[in-house]
Amino acid sequence: MSRRQKAFLGIGTVLFLGVLLVFAVRHVMAEVNFGEVIAYLEALPLSKVIKAIGLTALAFWLLTLYDLSALIYLKKKVPYRTTAFAAACGYAISNNVGWAVISGAGVRLRAYGTAGLSPGDVAKVVVFSTTTFTLGLTFTGAVGMIVGPHPVSVLLKIPELAVQAAGALMLLGLLAICVITAVTHKPVKIWRWSIQLPSWGGVVSQITIASAELVVTAAILWMLLPVDVQVPFVSFVALFCAALIVAIFSHVPGGLGVFESIILLGMADHDAASSILGALLAYRFIYYVLPLAVAGLSIAIWEIRHHTGRFGRAADRLRGRGE
Repeated sequence: MSRRQKAFLGIGTVLFLGVLLVFAVRHVMAEVNFGEVIAYLEALPLSKVIKAIGLTALAFWLLTLYDLSALIYLKKKVPYRTTAFAAACGYAISNNVGWAVISGAGVRLRAYGTAGLSPGDVAKVVVFSTTTFTLGLTFTGAVGMIVGPHPVSVLLKIPELAVQAAGALMLLGLLAICVITAVTHKPVKIWRWSIQLPSWGGVVSQITIASAELVVTAAILWMLLPVDVQVPFVSFVALFCAALIVAIFSHVPGGLGVFESIILLGMADHDAASSILGALLAYRFIYYVLPLAVAGLSIAIWEIRHHTGRFGRAADRLRGRGE
């Protein structure tokens, strides 16, 4: 395919997904009573909110391990406080803006640049972290589809056995990747690039870190759901991963509206659409908006301290010359 044909195909795919999502949102919103949504938010126990904030902090700590494992793979030494700042702020921004490879790289370029990393190194960190997320999303979603296929079956309108078979194939694919990394020690050439694969232990570490982060993140929303909505956690994790995948491919900033619609569609057999939407709004604020506000404040403080230190050193050098 020519470059122009690929561009048209990409645009056409996005538009097609957009039309489908518009119809999905209209279908879901028809069952929502916004008065009940507000009532659910007002009645949400403070203890649940505090627990959700605590789980969000844990999830963002796990996100810092994405970058930490990338730096270990690249054999780059960076102080953990710099890694934590770059990763947490980068993910807080990219979660809301979308296009994580681009939006999350800006903060990393600024922070890691002061630690001596080149733009090429930062790009490798972003790609490695994105790969980590993809591996974890595949594993977590696959296990959820096998153990609790019902919500995904409702969402896709296919038999539960087909959902379980798809999950098994995904696990076999991950197993194949682990085997390849265990037996292949030379760089793999893909078109113009030569890529040194991590060890099989490194791949398992990536899967473990990302899976733990996704499970914790899913637990935030699951805990905020109304008590009368009885959804097994493993089943919910599978639906959560499916919603993330659709939201990512929709290219809507933060998956706003897309993620919520998929969750509501997957839980269509529960007669509590308004309460579920209330939980989704609370989740959106706690996991997306609150970390973004903290990241903005942290970046401002970091920049002030960085420039103050730079100006202070410059002043000291000038005084030294004057003496």
